[in-house]
Amino acid sequence: MSTETSLPGVAANRRRLPPEERKRQLVAIGLQELATRPIHALSIDQVAEKAGISRGLLFRYFPTKQDYYVAVVGAAARRLLRAARADPDGASGEPLRAVVRAFVSFVDRHGANYQSFFHGGFGADAQIQEIRKNLQNTMVERTLDATGAESSPANRVLLRAWWSMVESLAIDRTVDPVFTVDDVVDRAIEALPIPRGH
Repeated sequence: MSTETSLPGVAANRRRLPPEERKRQLVAIGLQELATRPIHALSIDQVAEKAGISRGLLFRYFPTKQDYYVAVVGAAARRLLRAARADPDGASGEPLRAVVRAFVSFVDRHGANYQSFFHGGFGADAQIQEIRKNLQNTMVERTLDATGAESSPANRVLLRAWWSMVESLAIDRTVDPVFTVDDVVDRAIEALPIPRGH
């Protein structure tokens, strides 16, 4: 049974949701808000208002503002990982290019927010660092799959460093677009530090 309480002035446009569905809704609102503002400017009051709930109720789902931000960053990282995949039909003919281009394009669309997620003040949070580490490790796995390279400890170390470079190029492009997205992809692939397995 839901424990949500009515809010004056919003009862007409609010509905009771199961807890997990409400959490997903709140995170989705946070992601929508990030389209127009950086994460540090995300207003908990505005999120609660858009959801038709009280600020206090939002904090029953996410005990602190930081917990809410971590949930939103985690959702953004999952969205990036859904986008940054090799073409399942192989239409591009080059899986690595598809993976890198999807990643760079995602950063290009969300540059300021991507940077504030992982390199701003919130990026020092241990949970957000873990999200970034998991994101990078997944991209390393996709690179190994796309290239057929040996899955050795040395290759993984080199690819983590390489993905940091790709990320840096993608972020820099959003600030100073000397290169196009395709230029960044081309230069990243040229700098691949491991031999391909096929």
